Amino acid sequence: MFKNDLYTDQELLLLIAKGDPMAFRQLFTAYSRQVYTLCLRLTKDAEQARDLTQETFARLWTKRESLPEVRDFKGYLTTIALNLIRNYLRRKVLDPANAEYLANYFRENTLLPDKEMELKELGLALQEAVDHLPPQLNRSFILSRMAGMSHSEIASRMHLSPLTVKSHIARALTFIRAYLEQHHPKLLTYSALFFFSRIL
Repeated sequence: MFKNDLYTDQELLLLIAKGDPMAFRQLFTAYSRQVYTLCLRLTKDAEQARDLTQETFARLWTKRESLPEVRDFKGYLTTIALNLIRNYLRRKVLDPANAEYLANYFRENTLLPDKEMELKELGLALQEAVDHLPPQLNRSFILSRMAGMSHSEIASRMHLSPLTVKSHIARALTFIRAYLEQHHPKLLTYSALFFFSRIL
């Protein structure tokens, strides 16, 4: 990692807090590759990783007045990046056009062992949310996501139009996300969100 010969990270943070652009550039040079690597690993999208890296440091600059209070800069920077990544992935999860992206993501990734308990808890919370769906939304969601049926197949079985089925599933997804955010917000970490997107 690049280190300035004259300044420690803490000294650079003090200079950045005062609006020093050269100190900010030096910190960017030192840490941008690490942030980019994290963003790329979690999004699997080079262009998006670059955008998220830029946004991470933009957030750092806008919050520069609080930097003198930071004692673990690497952890602080990582938290900013992960929050941005999580927000990005939330948008991906809720956009039906991203089904191919999510399928590709899970073909290329395996979950870390230390996340198994967290994901088990999320699975139980997800089932809890599904159980609270209104009957027709519940059935449409289960037939779609658990049985793997198409909208047309579900429509035929439930004696509905495919458009109605599509509406049911969209409403179910909105309900489940809101339920988890209200009742189990601590479970929705960036790693658990990947599991969530796999189901939804």
